Amino acid sequence: MLKENRSLDRGIEILETLAREGAMSLADLHKATGLPKSTLRRLLQTLIARKIVRRSLADQLYRTLLVFPDISTEVMPKGMLQIADAAIPRVLALTKEIGWPSDIHIREARAMRIIDSTRQASHFHVSQGQINRRVSHFGSATGLACLAALPDAEIAATYETLKTDVTWGPVRFGLDLPGLMQRVERVRARGYGERSPAQLSDQDWDTDLRAIAVPIKAGGQVLGGISVLWLRTYKPVEGFAALHLAALQKAAAEINAALDQVWAA
Repeated sequence: MLKENRSLDRGIEILETLAREGAMSLADLHKATGLPKSTLRRLLQTLIARKIVRRSLADQLYRTLLVFPDISTEVMPKGMLQIADAAIPRVLALTKEIGWPSDIHIREARAMRIIDSTRQASHFHVSQGQINRRVSHFGSATGLACLAALPDAEIAATYETLKTDVTWGPVRFGLDLPGLMQRVERVRARGYGERSPAQLSDQDWDTDLRAIAVPIKAGGQVLGGISVLWLRTYKPVEGFAALHLAALQKAAAEINAALDQVWAA
């Protein structure tokens, strides 16, 4: 019984440390907790199996999926684990098929958030993304793909909510509502969102890359999107989409089918 209590105490210590720090490697956890790495590995495996901790594909860091009100740096978005579980194997297969990497985004009120990426799995040398990086609804490929999947009234409501936001709003891209709807109709006609060449987030980021994206859904609800990224010098958007859009859409359809099975549960 004493051993079990000690294991529980150590597990809680790991969760509190991750909640406070946000994301950590095994070496970071060892330094912060003083626990042996063998103990950390064993406990982390249990916490991952119980879906309390997640190890990101993109940076191999551990993150807790629990919220500790007094110490958590950030609240985990609803459904993030289900989306990641459904998307990661499919985007890994997509990257293996076409070579170029994918980012997985979820849709939040003010912006899109990257929750994982296959950039490390790609044999092309592209800059490594940052987990939890936010990008604009109105300028990112995934944001525009998600907007285009919404009813027009919901698009207009999103525009009104964010129209005065100088960081995340449409003003950053010089868009009034008619201009946004023109862009949305283009996305709908082409079947994919394309990233704007303008600044996408709080800092210049990935300026050497292009991206196309499609939405991911569950039960008809738009939850996020998956993008494919490539070097700007490789091909223009239309040429890249002609080669790889069908594979991207197939991966999204498989993700949607997987999410439909678990989302309402």
